Amino acid sequence: MLNDVLKFFESAASALQDALLWPGHQVLAAIGYYFPGAAQWLGVHNGEATTTMIFIFTLIVWFLLIVAITLLGRLIIRWARLVRAIVHTAWFRLSAAVGAFKTMLKLKLRRVMVWRKAQAFTETPVEELDDLDVAVLRSASAVGPGIAISAPELAEQFKLRPAQVQRSLDKLSNFKMLDYVIGATDGYDNFRLTDYGAAFVATWQRQQAHA
Repeated sequence: MLNDVLKFFESAASALQDALLWPGHQVLAAIGYYFPGAAQWLGVHNGEATTTMIFIFTLIVWFLLIVAITLLGRLIIRWARLVRAIVHTAWFRLSAAVGAFKTMLKLKLRRVMVWRKAQAFTETPVEELDDLDVAVLRSASAVGPGIAISAPELAEQFKLRPAQVQRSLDKLSNFKMLDYVIGATDGYDNFRLTDYGAAFVATWQRQQAHA
């Protein structure tokens, strides 16, 4: 049993040695076939060489193989980095192009919405607004955002009766251009200009400037 085990390990060691020295055998055999003069100088006769010579050439072959694998690995890594850089650059440019297109689309949609709102400000209510209504809106805009106005104050300014101004205030409130404010002045409700009303005044003023 012990002899069988020893023979197995001897066979395995011999097979491993033959495998490791195989490149040296092949190189020396090729030299003997193609370069007989060099083979004779190296001591190779009929394809046979000394163990030392086989060992030396085996080391040379394995060394060159390791160098080749190392260089090939570095080349593959370099190409992989280059490909990754190209892919990242292409993805960045594509993302930038998509982002620019989205931004342009949003701006165009925003312009369309602003234009539609401006049309709503200038076309729909203006048909039902008279000079007093416009004057009330301008006065509300002049006092500043968030500042309340009332019929008595505007009536004194326009030299009208408070009831006349109150009807205009109620109309503008229905159009969402004015909003009620808590409190009262001489029994009349207080109002403030809404964003809708401010937009209308700004649009109306621009139209008057271009008229």
